[in-house]
Amino acid sequence: MARNSTTRTGLEKRTRERILSSPVALAFVRTVVARRGISETEARQIYLDYINRSWSAAHRGRRVMT
Repeated sequence: MARNSTTRTGLEKRTRERILSSPVALAFVRTVVARRGISETEARQIYLDYINRSWSAAHRGRRVMT
């Protein structure tokens, strides 16, 4: 079965929703909205950017053993 942009977008959306449903993510979003006075959407994007950066840093330089 070929993957198309709709399938990939659906998977990405579910992954994003799963990440943002954690208690830590919800608390982070509420805190950022309250302190910075930004929208919830912007706060969620900040959290996702942080998670992506921290994941990349943790896996940088690792070799894949085959």
